[in-house]
Amino acid sequence: MGKNILAADIGGTTSRFASFGTAADEPVAIEAACELKTNAFGSLMELLQAVEAKNSDLSPNAASAVVLAVPGPVEAEKRARMANVKWPIDLGSVEGSYGDRPFFLINDFEAQAYGCLTRAVDTARCIKDGRKQTNAVLAVMGAGTGLGHCSLKPDGRGGLVAFPSEAAHAAFAFSGKREQAYGRFLTAAVDSEDATGDLVVSGRGLALLHRHLTGDDLAPEAVARRISPDSDTTRWFARFYGRACRHYALSVLPMSGLYVSGGVAVKNPFLVDNDTWRAEFVRSDTKKELLTAIRVDLITDERIGLWGAARYGTERLVR
Repeated sequence: MGKNILAADIGGTTSRFASFGTAADEPVAIEAACELKTNAFGSLMELLQAVEAKNSDLSPNAASAVVLAVPGPVEAEKRARMANVKWPIDLGSVEGSYGDRPFFLINDFEAQAYGCLTRAVDTARCIKDGRKQTNAVLAVMGAGTGLGHCSLKPDGRGGLVAFPSEAAHAAFAFSGKREQAYGRFLTAAVDSEDATGDLVVSGRGLALLHRHLTGDDLAPEAVARRISPDSDTTRWFARFYGRACRHYALSVLPMSGLYVSGGVAVKNPFLVDNDTWRAEFVRSDTKKELLTAIRVDLITDERIGLWGAARYGTERLVR
């Protein structure tokens, strides 16, 4: 009989929970799900209790294992502090309340990477053709509130090792006078010494870029509704997104494929599925042939992190 995994994707705004049925050590179906506002609660325990009150099928007591995916680095597989969340996570504060079932804490993009091994990518949309190699690195990156990265590398024994990354917090590389002027605008707008990838390629970055180009100060969602595939904002943002993807691809060599995820592109596919993005991704004096060979797909299922957390949980249970 398959085991049941309770998966959670805890974000700065919304926390998503889903109970997964499994078969052959794989998550196969979402059996129950809910969303709650993260900061409506004062601790992880309060959040778990609220989920349980909403639907008993989502109680940790009903699960064989619980996997929590969170933005940012995870310490000793037990603790994490999240941007925009007023309380830290410490699994030691909740594990004893739910018997001896295991709890696992992973980075949210590690969960997305594992999600790329599940049926959640069955609906993924190819935005750049290429050749997927077997027994090679697979990677995922994507822009939402911030910019995330993770890669999976074969371990030589039939398994995979995850490598989450904080590369988005490095300074972004601008090119030419107009882009450098935009970089100066960004650092002044947010009172920072550096414009990082997390700032440039994100929902906030889309809004700031639109303000720089048009003078209109709008929320990211309003910008996305206003722009079109032919807008200057779209062309600039596509170029920046393609560059960020290129840099990550050159760092990890995802010859098994690169997946683009995150709400910015999932909700607005035209921001990455365009010739500007594709041209920027392969732009290189020395590695164009390598970049041309990499297949890139856009994930369309926003529950990718939940599927990946469930996949991680099933894998840990059989170790």
